[in-house]
Amino acid sequence: MRWTRFFAVPALALFVIACAKSESDFPEVDGWMRTGDVITYDADNLWEYINGAAELFIEYGVQTCRAADLTSDELTVAVDLYDMGSPLNAFGVFNRESPNKGGSLPHALKAVVSPPYQALLLKGTTYVKVNAVEGELTEATGRELLQQIAASLPGEPTPPTELDLLPQPGRVPGSEGYQAQGFLGLTELPQSLYAQYGVAEEEAWQGFVILPAVAASVWDALHEEWETLDHNGLTVLYNEIPYAGFVGAVQMEDRIVGAAGASDQAELLRRLDSITR
Repeated sequence: MRWTRFFAVPALALFVIACAKSESDFPEVDGWMRTGDVITYDADNLWEYINGAAELFIEYGVQTCRAADLTSDELTVAVDLYDMGSPLNAFGVFNRESPNKGGSLPHALKAVVSPPYQALLLKGTTYVKVNAVEGELTEATGRELLQQIAASLPGEPTPPTELDLLPQPGRVPGSEGYQAQGFLGLTELPQSLYAQYGVAEEEAWQGFVILPAVAASVWDALHEEWETLDHNGLTVLYNEIPYAGFVGAVQMEDRIVGAAGASDQAELLRRLDSITR
């Protein structure tokens, strides 16, 4: 019993310290009062808070979610601060959950207000969700709240550096995204950056890059499952996806570069040429 008590006290102390830190560094917003405690979740118990929606955050490597309610006059909102571990993971989740690509906001990379119930924010490794619990959230109130939260968050309001891996020629600005698993619905395409491409009056199409960290293993796996052809000195791996057209990829330095949605092999090769030249 003596040993049990010796270890129990430090464990309790650590718990109190962790809770105190979570409380103290939760954003303080002028004109808003926090009601109740700040509750912290991680990948193991996030489902207790958001049920099946936790799967998306776990897919993108969520570290913690700190949640608390804020009240101003007759409006109460639930504020969830998701630490996604990296700016790229936070960027990916924001794009998956946002109804659009988001607009500019001081101190933030992206922000979306969707009256009367929700507002979203992206900065650094943090993805923020604000949901109205009582009352209705207006555009003006939502933007002001997000701006104050953004100013208190760590990190810089800059795009993830990994987006620089996407080919520049023909890329449509603001169309970039990141899929942690199953790009195009294909389990063989993990950790995929993507963007829309198009030149002049050509119909926009989707190009993608598999991150260097997994590119070698993904290429080996694709060799086992996809068709192969030689084109301009490069090996092209390709497949025809039902209802989605041809998708193909080549190895470029430390990454895989690909194109999707082509109507036939010839069109696929033209698209690959345009982003690998």
